[in-house]
Amino acid sequence: MRWWFKARKGYSLLPLGLALFTLALFAVQDTTVLLPSVTGSPRVALSLFVPVPLFALLMAVLESRLPSAEASGVRSLIRFDNALVISVMAAAALCSVAVAALQGTAAATTGARNALFLTGLMLIGRAWAGQAAVMVPVGWLVTVVVIGFRGNIPRPWTVIALPADDVFAAVACATVFAVGLVAQIPSSRKTA
Repeated sequence: MRWWFKARKGYSLLPLGLALFTLALFAVQDTTVLLPSVTGSPRVALSLFVPVPLFALLMAVLESRLPSAEASGVRSLIRFDNALVISVMAAAALCSVAVAALQGTAAATTGARNALFLTGLMLIGRAWAGQAAVMVPVGWLVTVVVIGFRGNIPRPWTVIALPADDVFAAVACATVFAVGLVAQIPSSRKTA
């Protein structure tokens, strides 16, 4: 297990991703910006973009593999890959809760919720596009900004732009993440 994690560059990339996630979430907590869109210029929370380095580095860890060693190995690495993704998302949730506690606002918890949703999208795309699937959640973010608002009110399908206490967003994030973990099973069997 330790060699697998070292070969995947987990010791260096994952702490970096979690640190960037936490620092960015702390820095942009309640900051909103006007962004151009088809429906006007909505005020978009910068915290929507905070999970990007986290899921990008997670994809780099998942895709940095040793194909010959993994193909000839006895142990199934699917469990390791899924455990890694779940652990990183749990750590992101802890970081979000810590930032929320430090700042005295529940809005920071949307960082973990959004990371869950965007990572799920990335894992779903990974089954078909491999490492290029890191752009699937980025495409979702762009779509949300461009057509996801009616005035300053996010549409329900955007999921990540919904308030922190939105039940639909929480259920949608958990569902997309679970589907992403299941979709990762065939992609973890592929070699490079």
